[in-house]
Amino acid sequence: MQHTIESQSVSTIRDAHQWLRWMTNRTLTAARTLDHAELHRAFPIGIGSVFETMVHLCGAEFIWVRVITNRADGVTMPTAAQCPDLDAVERLWKATRLEWDAFLHALTPQECERIVQRTRDGRTYSQRVSDACMQVPTHALYHNAQISFMFRSMGKTLPDSSWIAWAREHCCSPMR
Repeated sequence: MQHTIESQSVSTIRDAHQWLRWMTNRTLTAARTLDHAELHRAFPIGIGSVFETMVHLCGAEFIWVRVITNRADGVTMPTAAQCPDLDAVERLWKATRLEWDAFLHALTPQECERIVQRTRDGRTYSQRVSDACMQVPTHALYHNAQISFMFRSMGKTLPDSSWIAWAREHCCSPMR
């Protein structure tokens, strides 16, 4: 029974990251419909604007893949100079997701149990690889809800990016 549960863990992580990409792509596409002022409009929620939240989400994926692959030394959130526009954010996301692809392809139940450390604000935290992997999509969902609020505040809508909407689109895909 334990092996089945462990295998399901790997499968769940991979599925969560596929959903994350789908959700992020929908949000990025919607963000591209905003004009410059809307994209950078300050809100008293989340990271501050749709654009800043998108940079933050991309940066979080970048940092966490570096944490779990033991390459996090000196890694920080992208700066405005590194990601001045959505095209730059998308380029960083594509490069980061290549790293995630390699990691997730090789992920095993044993690797899920490995302990990794992340230092943030001078404090070092330890967590299992599986928990670090799940932090990325759950963190994105949290911020995507904030982006949805920002869109609604501007009289716009963000496409449904719920897990169930993704599952309904992908449950019978030949790639699964």
